[in-house]
Amino acid sequence: MGSARQDKALDLEGLSALSGGAREAGLTVALCHGCFDLFHVGHVYHLSQAARLADVLVVSVSSDGACRKGPGRPAYAAADRAVLVAALEVVDHVHEARGRGPADVIRALRPDVYVKGPDYAESPCVRVRAEAALVERLGGRIAFTDDAVTASSTDILRRVHV
Repeated sequence: MGSARQDKALDLEGLSALSGGAREAGLTVALCHGCFDLFHVGHVYHLSQAARLADVLVVSVSSDGACRKGPGRPAYAAADRAVLVAALEVVDHVHEARGRGPADVIRALRPDVYVKGPDYAESPCVRVRAEAALVERLGGRIAFTDDAVTASSTDILRRVHV
């Protein structure tokens, strides 16, 4: 990860240690996971609200192969997307996910709260339901932020390429 926020980067072992230390200290941990491609104000609203749901906010950034947003996506490599996310003050730690989804991250971190955006609240897809079930089996819960979806990387790119 870029040098400016290397202090926020954690591997799976670091996530596990963080989780254990937080619990011992009586702190709660929230996890957000996503592509975070073409970072925009909607991401800022989402992560800011997620940070208010727990004492520690961890954001895992999807691997390049896991971002199934269409041709030429993601626009930026995972390492660059992780640097952008880590630059936010509300984000305590960032993990650059290696797999096809967040299951390994969820198992390592065992978050108290798994936070997804409002676009998943009405009808979560099969993938999000499976992620939520894993979090719940490990003793956590899922929460959805409720800020209005003001932007979408995919929508932004569609407008630019019209």
